[in-house]
Amino acid sequence: MDANDQAARRLLAELQRLADPNQPAEVRVTIRSAEGDYIGDAVLPAPAAGHAAQAVSAMADYATRRPADFTPIPESLDPLLVAAIEDHFADVDPASYLADVFSSPDAEASIAAYEQLVDGDWDGGVL
Repeated sequence: MDANDQAARRLLAELQRLADPNQPAEVRVTIRSAEGDYIGDAVLPAPAAGHAAQAVSAMADYATRRPADFTPIPESLDPLLVAAIEDHFADVDPASYLADVFSSPDAEASIAAYEQLVDGDWDGGVL
């Protein structure tokens, strides 16, 4: 498996983390290699698909505006790109996640995950 396929698998894993079985599926993202070989797919609810699209848009804008600074090497993350993505997700209202937290079948794990997401409180246990 080459570096591009490994990067595609990492992207797929990150997209699959956005999947939420408690929300209706809206978008299926299929990842293929440059040669067209199927790698996998992720089924996302509308909010997750929107956030993923905005993150990709921020990266594409950065690559277009500053091509000399953009290095698409999977092992290195550009600090300006990371900052742009963090800024985007900082605008997400944490209250928008509360319905998912309170409707979860595992309330304790959901509350722990919410606390980690919102204020960084996490005891290191399994979520």
